[in-house]
Amino acid sequence: MQVFHLTLNLISAFLYCMNYYIVEPSSTMYVNRLGAHDAMSGTLIGMMPLAAFASSLPYSIWTNRSFRQPFIASGVLLICGNLLYSMADRFQRIDIALAGRFIAGLGAPKCIIRRYMADTTPLALRTSVNAGFGMVVAAGSAMGPAMAVMLNRIEYTVAFPYIGVISLNGLTLPGYFMASLWLTFTVIVLLTFEEPDREGLEEQKLLESQGDILVSPTNRSTTDNSTSYRNQYNGSIIGHYGKYSEMHDSDDRSFEIKSQQLSQDIPLGYELPEDSTFWHRIHYFFALITWPVRLCLGLLFCKVFTIETLVSATSALSKNRYGWQVNQVGTLGFIIGCLVIPFSILVGRLSMSHQDHVLMLWLVGTGCLGMFLLIDLSDLVETQDRHYNEGHPLAVGPNRYICGYFLSYLSIQSFEGVIGSTLSKVIPTALASGTINSGLLATMVDTFGRACGDLFISAVGFVNLRQLMNLLFIPGFAIMLICFVVIERFRDLLSV
Repeated sequence: MQVFHLTLNLISAFLYCMNYYIVEPSSTMYVNRLGAHDAMSGTLIGMMPLAAFASSLPYSIWTNRSFRQPFIASGVLLICGNLLYSMADRFQRIDIALAGRFIAGLGAPKCIIRRYMADTTPLALRTSVNAGFGMVVAAGSAMGPAMAVMLNRIEYTVAFPYIGVISLNGLTLPGYFMASLWLTFTVIVLLTFEEPDREGLEEQKLLESQGDILVSPTNRSTTDNSTSYRNQYNGSIIGHYGKYSEMHDSDDRSFEIKSQQLSQDIPLGYELPEDSTFWHRIHYFFALITWPVRLCLGLLFCKVFTIETLVSATSALSKNRYGWQVNQVGTLGFIIGCLVIPFSILVGRLSMSHQDHVLMLWLVGTGCLGMFLLIDLSDLVETQDRHYNEGHPLAVGPNRYICGYFLSYLSIQSFEGVIGSTLSKVIPTALASGTINSGLLATMVDTFGRACGDLFISAVGFVNLRQLMNLLFIPGFAIMLICFVVIERFRDLLSV
């Protein structure tokens, strides 16, 4: 039964990624149909991660006592959001479509899934389960655009009482189709899902009580620079907070703990005294976010922001430059999504013989090359043509766009796996479980980065749609270049 419940979680992750990417190929056409500017396609896509960012912490708190209830709530929100997204066509209102995407984002189950895997999966199976999670996410990312292409072949109308005539086509069917899938999934959860035994959490607590959870020697045997950030602390933070009731009235400044002095030997189950104030809890939490953790989270944000501007802009950019329609955009998304899986496996094998920071430099360097190929230097000189300077030797035509897109997407997307590996090695043990944990941090950074990327597309699209390519990819190239310099500059902190 535990395996069946875990399978339901992975199916939920697959459906959510499919739901996220299924609207991307048709987003520009849909906002045009609703009477909005092409640039609004970025906002339409970005409503979902923006809402997911807001709902991550409430879901994490909710999963402290239940997994079944938040899963059901997630399914209901995704059903309602997808229906509202498609019903916007009936009323010809862009705000209804935006509201639908936002409500669907509130149902994002990624935070629930990460917590489920952490609390219920035995430590021996944790790596395999996380690998499976990554595979279903990649599969969902590929299946979304593929379904968009197939649904685009359907075109007919249906009349409903009290509602009127509903158009079923490539623009509205993604919402209706996903709503039906989420309805089926939610019914299955209602009928079969039961609260699981938190075997993984119990195993962690047992090992902790036996003193078996220790910091990996590899995490301690790096350079003096990285060790000083991760493993040094003058006095025990636990003892420090254990004396809180005696100290908080007399010396508040004693709680200002520098993150670079933090020890990783804080037990997983340690909690602050019940009478500690909110601000002392905040100080304690931020003290756990060491410099290596901050670097990893910063690199993750840059990765997500860059990849989101690349993917979510495909519909608007290719439509205005090359006249592409839903089928071409969806096919590109499907092919690149399928290629990510073997490329990620290759990176995983390389990680067995190379350090993480070396792989980071390779992948980011390749990402820089891909982003540079997407910069249209001819547009910096002349923009006489309404679409692009076709025939100019420096212009980015369809073939060069596809080449740069493939290089950028494959390398930058695989970069996330290496960041996740490094983050798991440098994260303090006190952030390995509980309400605020490394999974929640990664989810919040991921969703916030996606939202920022999508809103950035809309902002620059309104500034100059003709120059959308350079306005997106020159900053993307600069971000990747900065990441390369940061990784090289702080390689000691990332050498784990």
